[in-house]
Amino acid sequence: MIFNLFILLGMALFAVGISGILASRNFIIMMLSIEIMIISSTVVALSVFYFVSSGNIVILLLVIWSAASAEAMALVAFYRYMTKGQASLDVTKLSKLRN
Repeated sequence: MIFNLFILLGMALFAVGISGILASRNFIIMMLSIEIMIISSTVVALSVFYFVSSGNIVILLLVIWSAASAEAMALVAFYRYMTKGQASLDVTKLSKLRN
């Protein structure tokens, strides 16, 4: 029963991430949506590991937290790179970066 709830949580988070990508043209919001999608796959994969091998819930939380922090650092690096060159964060205007 609890295993099914983790699968549903992962599916719901993945759906939120997809809708965030489709609804926005802002680079930062798209990166955050991708982060949500990766976290959802981490939740599903680690819940399978947890319920199959009777692991520890601390491992699940630690892996989710480390994945989120690594993606947040990547987001900060991309943001600093984009704003350093006075580029727009709108993905429809990325042709300016080629010039």
